[in-house]
Amino acid sequence: MKFFRPTENTKFHIDYSWFEENGQDVRVLIHKCLTPEQQERVGAPGQSELYDYVDDQTGEVQRVDQALHIIRTENASDPNFITPRTPVFEAAFRIFLLNNNQPLTPVDLSTMMKRKTTEVLAQLSGRTVYNGIKPMFDA
Repeated sequence: MKFFRPTENTKFHIDYSWFEENGQDVRVLIHKCLTPEQQERVGAPGQSELYDYVDDQTGEVQRVDQALHIIRTENASDPNFITPRTPVFEAAFRIFLLNNNQPLTPVDLSTMMKRKTTEVLAQLSGRTVYNGIKPMFDA
C-alpha cells in the first residue's frame, strides 16, 4: 500500500468505519467529551435517547444520541470545550463532532484550534490513526 502524504489543503474527517475495524466504539469516545455532570445526565455510552438534529448548513434532519446532541447544543458555545491546551487529535475530534463531520483542512482546523497549521498537519499526517481522524483521498 502506497503512503499518502497529506498537505495543508488535504481535507480530513472522522472515518466512523475505523472504529468498527479496530474493535472500538465511537460512542465511548464521544461520551468522554462530556463534562462529568453531562455524563451523569446521559448515563452509559450508547444508552441514551435519540434526538432530531437539524444541520444548519443543509437543513437535513438526523437522529443523534443524547451525548452528541449535548455536544452540539451545549458545548458548542463553551470556551472550555476546545482550548489551546486540548491535544490536537482531541480538539480535531471535537471540532468534527460540532460541525457534523464536514471535512476540514489543517488550515481550517488550525484556525479553530488557535494553533499553527504545521503543528496540526504534523499531528494528523502520521501513519497512526487516532480518534478515527483520517485524510480524505480524492477518487
